Amino acid sequence: MKNKIKKIKRISLKTAVILSVLIALNGCGDKLDLAQFPVTNNGTINVSDTVYVQQYPVWGGFNRPEAVYAGTDQLIYVADTKNNSIVQMDVAGGRYGSYYFHSSVFPKKISQDGLFDLLVICDSVTSTDTISILFRLKVVDGGGVITQSTPAVRLLTSLKPTPNTNKLRKFTGISTYLDNSYVITRTGPEDPLNIDPGNAIIKASGRDSVTQLAVLSGFQTSGNSFYSIDKVSSILTIKNNPPNFIISRSSKDTLNLNKVIYFEYNSTNGTYDPKYTSTSQDIVNIKFGSPDAIAMDNNYAIYVIDSYRNYFYKFSSSGSMLKESFGDATKFSSPKGITIFNKVVYIADTGNDRILRYKLSTDN
Repeated sequence: MKNKIKKIKRISLKTAVILSVLIALNGCGDKLDLAQFPVTNNGTINVSDTVYVQQYPVWGGFNRPEAVYAGTDQLIYVADTKNNSIVQMDVAGGRYGSYYFHSSVFPKKISQDGLFDLLVICDSVTSTDTISILFRLKVVDGGGVITQSTPAVRLLTSLKPTPNTNKLRKFTGISTYLDNSYVITRTGPEDPLNIDPGNAIIKASGRDSVTQLAVLSGFQTSGNSFYSIDKVSSILTIKNNPPNFIISRSSKDTLNLNKVIYFEYNSTNGTYDPKYTSTSQDIVNIKFGSPDAIAMDNNYAIYVIDSYRNYFYKFSSSGSMLKESFGDATKFSSPKGITIFNKVVYIADTGNDRILRYKLSTDN
């Protein structure tokens, strides 16, 4: 009889511990999705494993949002692409303001500099052509809340000669440096003379107009090598380690390698060289589909969202894929944007017209 009582106590204690952990994870009013926890063979939930837990409510009311960005002003910005707008939100999901461009202008990428200005890449669509435009929204000059009164500067278009021009060129990514200069990725047709290929990484500066502009050299504009910028889809500068940056390349297949490349500047040679080149590194071996956006946290972990595979990847600073990576068509539909703020990962789930938020089960 005593043995039975002891056994019941042990079971009750184990149950109480599991329940207390689950309650803790469910704090702050967020709904806990038990389906996201690993399940052992006997059907019990293993709460010791680190997984991403979806936060609720889902942020809806968007129309194919292609970018989400955690600003230096601690606000969240969404490129509400098919609604032709940038939406400004707080971390709780409250909408502060919005800026509407034009019915033919579709925002696709966002960054923010140290002046709190937003740099937004848009596609401008006409009956005959589509060109890319880089806009600057002066958030502080407009009072801090973006409205139609927020000063907007049209900085640059993809028709800008460098020195050649081609209407098939498009801007695909933007990121800023600490000195408020910025880098832009561009795609376009090859140049038979190899003087000014369409695929390029451009560094520029200037607030009210572009005062300096240069095409970075040393990259391969075609192919799939460690130096390739073919079909480049996004760029992320390393804030505490300029002028280094990471790019993604999107070819909408699962055949080619080197689609996420971390470039480090070699001051001796004046070149940008790939950081990860070993076949033992997951970030080299994984065959991404269409990685469309990259983020990085304070520990230099790298976050990648893949719209072709409907997958969220997380890598350590050494290039190893972490086990909390996840995704499939039941989780996402063509997700194109990702950012991280205060340990919360924000994903632009483009095909489902929403922004999703995730937090590690070990983060309270």
